[in-house]
Amino acid sequence: MRQPVRIEQALRAALSGPGRLDMQRSIGWDNSQVSRFLNGDQGVVIDKLDTMVASVGYVLVTRKYLDAVATLGEVGMHCECARQGMGECGRVA
Repeated sequence: MRQPVRIEQALRAALSGPGRLDMQRSIGWDNSQVSRFLNGDQGVVIDKLDTMVASVGYVLVTRKYLDAVATLGEVGMHCECARQGMGECGRVA
């Protein structure tokens, strides 16, 4: 099973990869701030969190939302069987 990419890994890659200057500009950091952040010597102020997370392609959602999406995927959000009163698709009665 493939390991998920953590936000930490995504941020490290974005701040040290080819697009790093775009990310630096979006959060208003210079090279020394990026270096301190990557070394663990500098934190992130709260008003920069959304920008940083969005810049690596992540969005924050609640566990409840993810559970609902997983349930819809399992049950089938376009399940014609249930709509026709024949029970859930793929489920033996």
